[in-house]
Amino acid sequence: MYASLITTLQDFFYSNIPHVAITWGEALGSLGILLFSYALRKYIVEGFLMIMGRLAEKTDTEVDDLLLEVIRVPLRVTVVYFGILAAIAILPMERYPRGEETIYTLFRLGAVVILTWTAIRSIKVVTYLLKRITSRSDTLIDDKLVPFVDQILRILFIVIGVVMFMQELGYNPSGLLAGLGLGGLAFALAAKDTLSNFFGSIMLLTDKPFSVGDWIKVTDAEGTVEQIGFRSTQIRLFDKSLVQVPNGKLASEAIRNFNRRDRRRIYFHVGVTYSTTPLMMKTAIAITKKLIEDHEGIRNDFYLVNFNEFKDSSLSIMIYCFTTTVVWGEYLDIQQDLMMSIMEQFEEAGISMAFPTMTVHMGQDTPPDIEAKARIMLDKLGADLDHETTYRRASEPLDLDADGGGEG
Repeated sequence: MYASLITTLQDFFYSNIPHVAITWGEALGSLGILLFSYALRKYIVEGFLMIMGRLAEKTDTEVDDLLLEVIRVPLRVTVVYFGILAAIAILPMERYPRGEETIYTLFRLGAVVILTWTAIRSIKVVTYLLKRITSRSDTLIDDKLVPFVDQILRILFIVIGVVMFMQELGYNPSGLLAGLGLGGLAFALAAKDTLSNFFGSIMLLTDKPFSVGDWIKVTDAEGTVEQIGFRSTQIRLFDKSLVQVPNGKLASEAIRNFNRRDRRRIYFHVGVTYSTTPLMMKTAIAITKKLIEDHEGIRNDFYLVNFNEFKDSSLSIMIYCFTTTVVWGEYLDIQQDLMMSIMEQFEEAGISMAFPTMTVHMGQDTPPDIEAKARIMLDKLGADLDHETTYRRASEPLDLDADGGGEG
């Protein structure tokens, strides 16, 4: 009984369908593959996507949700498309000219299209990550860079997909690539300045030498950065005029950013009169150092206060220190407070500030004891001098003409 049933089924599966050049077995096998691919898509794929979706909802990041959204539709299409190709492939394609070759070509073309499509859809993940990075700054270049990168990646993936598609069809894409190369070269030569500004913008984006609101100085401009664009940067000068500097130029120049300082420098000289004695000079230096050390707005980890120069009308004291603030207004207040304190305490100590003066001495005989203190100092220094030839009184000057001295 079972043998006759098996024989009957074999005869049925190997019998041809009326008016169609395929057997019932081939037709039912093809239909079974279609039903299997439908079940695979309906239950297995959807169940997998559902489980991954629930896991993605438990995470804090949105990247996994975006990745799941990227593969959701292409995965469904992949199962259906290759299920259809598999269902067609088991049919007797050898009866048709180039039937098997066509199926294999469709298989490869479908793989290229689906991969390209998935790559294009994945760009949204890249743009999402870029937006998260650029949201940390308020520069216009960051806002414009995201859609620009989006378009560049789309064009790149489409070109790669077209080249692979042409290769699968049997065409040589080298001619197309050569044409694109020549066209790109011509475009680069024609848009040299634009490309220079573009790459300059990329350099400003990656290096971030300044931000909006920073006080910077370049070769042709000094002021506050108002806007960082994709082609140029706008700088508001101190006279309130607005200057646009190309980003290509900024990328190739030295940029001085005053806002990146952690302190501001106070540097000036105080001139005291020549009537100031050495003791008074030491007092002036001690007063200034004490004022710097006690001031809350001045860093006392490094400062310099030194008597450093004999000027025409004054004895110069150099003052070099740094404030704890970088705000210009606060810096000016601290510098003013230091200067006022120096004036007050110098006046209290009897130390006079110098100003350009000229003292006229009336001719008179030199006092006989004017060199007494100098002789005592020389004795202390142990100087061995020939008093008859080298050292003479000021009332008996050397005759410079006698030994060939003088001008010349």
